[in-house]
Amino acid sequence: MDFRILGPLEVRANGDRLPLGGLKQRALLATLLLSANRVVSRDRLIDDLWGERPPPTASHTLDAYVSRLRKTLTDGGNGTTPLATRPPGYILRTAPGELDLETFERLAASGRRALAAGEPDLAAIRLREAEALWRGRPLADLEFEPFARAHVQRLDQLRLAAVEDRVDAELALGRHERLIEELQALVAEHPLRERPRG
Repeated sequence: MDFRILGPLEVRANGDRLPLGGLKQRALLATLLLSANRVVSRDRLIDDLWGERPPPTASHTLDAYVSRLRKTLTDGGNGTTPLATRPPGYILRTAPGELDLETFERLAASGRRALAAGEPDLAAIRLREAEALWRGRPLADLEFEPFARAHVQRLDQLRLAAVEDRVDAELALGRHERLIEELQALVAEHPLRERPRG
């Protein structure tokens, strides 16, 4: 499985894009992916999907969404699904490399370590690989859902920090001229951030 949240929500299996259902069902999947490999309580899921005033049928509707997601995510070959019930809620298991956010964080951390160790070429490579995983705004199709706003801001900040680290690596490699336009765009888009301005 290939789970993608660094852009519109998308899941691929064997190269095929899976149908994820309507807005609330996709929001459920996104919430589970943002806490991949950790149990998310039913109460939190209901709050994330419906806010402070859930409908009286929220619990049953959540069960229906989970059931549909399980069917969608079930591996046809062996009948297993990464979505499991674990008190007090559900867990979505992802293997290393299946979730683009996890891969991005691993590559960005590797790039930062290389930069700190005085290896700007390796840092630039790893950070470019991390940036290449982005397909637009994170959770672009869900970014205006109440649960997503804080996550989208956090993910945008992670991406911007990786870009700034890559720029530092490129500067250390003497690629100043190549960076002028990119830095001008970064300063225009984020006028209060000190690193691009510096």
